[in-house]
Amino acid sequence: MTDVLDITPVAPRLGPRPLALHLGLATTTVASSLATLPMQKPGGLPWSSELPERADDFVDRLEEYGSSELIQALAIHGSEMVQEMIDGIRQYHQHPYRRPPRSRPILWQAGTTSLIDCSPDAPPDAPVAVFVPSLINRSYILDLMPDRSLVDYLAERGIHPLLLDWDAPGETEKDFYLSDYILDRICPALDFTADMFPGAPLHLAGYCMGGTLAAAAAQRRQDRLKSFIALAAPWDFHADLGGQAKILLGQREVWSNILTGFGELPVDLLQTLFTSLDPNLGLRKFSKFSKMDMASERATEFVALEDWLNDGFPLVKGVAAECFDKWYGQNEPNLNRWQVGGQIVRPQEIKVPSLIAVPKTDKIVPRPSALALASALPEAKVITPPSGHIGMVTSRQARDGLWRELGGWILGA
Repeated sequence: MTDVLDITPVAPRLGPRPLALHLGLATTTVASSLATLPMQKPGGLPWSSELPERADDFVDRLEEYGSSELIQALAIHGSEMVQEMIDGIRQYHQHPYRRPPRSRPILWQAGTTSLIDCSPDAPPDAPVAVFVPSLINRSYILDLMPDRSLVDYLAERGIHPLLLDWDAPGETEKDFYLSDYILDRICPALDFTADMFPGAPLHLAGYCMGGTLAAAAAQRRQDRLKSFIALAAPWDFHADLGGQAKILLGQREVWSNILTGFGELPVDLLQTLFTSLDPNLGLRKFSKFSKMDMASERATEFVALEDWLNDGFPLVKGVAAECFDKWYGQNEPNLNRWQVGGQIVRPQEIKVPSLIAVPKTDKIVPRPSALALASALPEAKVITPPSGHIGMVTSRQARDGLWRELGGWILGA
């Protein structure tokens, strides 16, 4: 236990990634809005069926103004928004905050994967929770900053949190498939933990994609587990998938060529997929950030989270291909066809108590996708944190939301 792992964002800042895409989407949004303005009248462009009253009101208000004056006003407003976004990005790049290094003991390691002890002074019989993050983003989302650290909160409540950190794929991992991460990393880490803390209840928790992987490990290691926990974990990969995401994910030949050419799925292409879920998010959030007091706690929180968002990993070729084909293509997990090590992953066979967190507003993992896992489990409790996919674990409301309920579940199991 002499080794320590420091996880710090890479400087200089490059985000929001890919930067050219965010800037292009912002200018395109403004330009397309101006181009369609003359059509926003009865008999013009069709409106969403969900907005009939708001559409009628908007059209009535349009008729109160002259077209040229309105177009000019909107052009000015659009230009100001884009400029605010650019100012916000510049202020983000220049912000002095850097995540302070956190030296935590490494209990177990294989390849580039480490099991980090987030409470080394915990009593040996304290309940242990092993957290499995997504393969795409770094694990410190669960340990973002002081007062925004889920693992610190759990430690304060007498729980012993351990964090599985993937790090960037190395030579060993470059030929990995999903089953390798489950059978050669998660399961051995659980075995090590159970052997090291034999008198402690052991809980397995997965966040986002990590929850999907953890479900397969829980099925195999449930005899060593007190409970299984999934936080916004996708399971039905065809549920409520947005139009842009469907189009991008459906380009199987394109993705195959990319994986063959690069030997991996690069970070910027992964970020492009996430951007497709909300194309104007960058415009909105950086315009808002530009108006903040850069010395404020809110601005620091924004920068800390943005650093994490832009500090991701590529997916190795085999894993990315399986995600596109077996998960998003054939929806194998939800159809009980996904195999790991020759065994079908069936949540129905996980008999230990399960806690499934499905945030109220999640644009990354649609609620029906995460609820599908809860429906498949024979003994699952569903909680609904009043936030989104990331805010569930990092926001100011997290302490009284997910953190409190998760801590209570582990202590009460």
